[in-house]
Amino acid sequence: MATDDPTIPGDPPRWREVFRGRQGRLTTGLLLLEALVAIQSLVVATIMPDIRRDLGMVQLYGLAFTASSLATLAAIPIVGRAVDRVGPRGVVPPVLGLFACGLLIAATAPTMPVLLLGQFTLGAGGGGLYALSIGIVAKTYPDRLRPRVLALFATMWILPGLVGPPLAATIASTVGWRWAFVAPLPILVFGWLLIGPALHTAGGDGSSVAPVSVRWPVQLMVGAGLVFSSVTTAQLWALVPIAAGIAILGPALRRIVPPGTFRAAPGLPAVAASAFLLSFGFLAMDAFLTLMLTDVRNLSLAQASLAITAAAVTWSLGSAWQSGRAERIPLPRLAVGGTLVVLLGQVMVATSLWTCVPLGAAFAGWALVGLGMGVAFPSLALAAMRLSSPGGEAGELSSVLLMDMLGVATGAGIGGGAVALAEALGRPLREGIAWSFALGLLALVVLTFTARLIAPSRNASARSSDPA
Repeated sequence: MATDDPTIPGDPPRWREVFRGRQGRLTTGLLLLEALVAIQSLVVATIMPDIRRDLGMVQLYGLAFTASSLATLAAIPIVGRAVDRVGPRGVVPPVLGLFACGLLIAATAPTMPVLLLGQFTLGAGGGGLYALSIGIVAKTYPDRLRPRVLALFATMWILPGLVGPPLAATIASTVGWRWAFVAPLPILVFGWLLIGPALHTAGGDGSSVAPVSVRWPVQLMVGAGLVFSSVTTAQLWALVPIAAGIAILGPALRRIVPPGTFRAAPGLPAVAASAFLLSFGFLAMDAFLTLMLTDVRNLSLAQASLAITAAAVTWSLGSAWQSGRAERIPLPRLAVGGTLVVLLGQVMVATSLWTCVPLGAAFAGWALVGLGMGVAFPSLALAAMRLSSPGGEAGELSSVLLMDMLGVATGAGIGGGAVALAEALGRPLREGIAWSFALGLLALVVLTFTARLIAPSRNASARSSDPA
């Protein structure tokens, strides 16, 4: 693994260092692909109403997003382990090819079921790119440059958030929504031309890495699909598929994540558990923020979206700040500090459920949440990179990324279940959103304890053989 000694503090590297020579082309290519995935996810959300009007079958509308998310869960561990065995250069073409196939299937879909297939393929390609990009950072960049690269990744979500939706709306209203899936194809090719030649030194060593097993990621995907498609039903019968889904995904998850993850054992297991808690806590509020601002506080959607934009900017600022201190401040301290900032911001947002509280508290609080996430999230990723074993970086990192994605799905799903339950009980919307917010805050409180255990020391019990 290409790394410097992370225990030796020093001045943070200058930003231009990550853009020098062959490594600079690699950085540019990775950032281009990160922006592409960000734009594509926002584009699909924007043009889906037009797709539904053209293809019909409104009952499948929500599945277009579910299919993509489930495919992402399956792709992350498979691609991560493959990167370790054959090297990033051997994995880039099939992953980019999978993403391109998803674009083409969606662009030419004659019916909604075919579009779902395209979305599933896109989700698999996007999840593969997520695991691939983080794995490349771990395998090819020295430790001192990794914080800068991760901070740049965060900035790649700002511009897409600003230009993605209006660009998609323009394409859909002029040449048609299908071209929104065609337009990214040249960017994929250009990204490969940039990163391919720079990966000649990042080979895989299959002798030290277990074979890629497709069974467990697929089993996890099936179980998660049962759980997340049923959790928002708020009906007694939904307990049956939820229980079945947990019974299916539980054994698969134990096979994929680091041993000791379920009890947050010190080291890599604590990083994986913390990634889940951070994403859960964030999404339990993020998924319902605009709903609260529009339906409880009576703002327009345009006004509510300003809070999302502000958080995207502060997230980037937090990542930039963290990248200059990751060598001088212990990562557990950065992760806990960032979590406390997120917790403070979310408390401010939660108080805005009461109309007597000025709306400025919600906007200021959500900006604080973005700032804290920008500090906490890359701290967890860096801790995972420093704790991963040489030759197995991508596979072990993919386990952490998988817990992150599970946290996203669980936070949004459980929060949606809380809102649906409140509606089923005849309670006001404010109360259902409050339940979701409370669950998110609880997850963050637990995180302030688990994040203390992520110390990136080679002596940490990241290699624990105890069961998860």
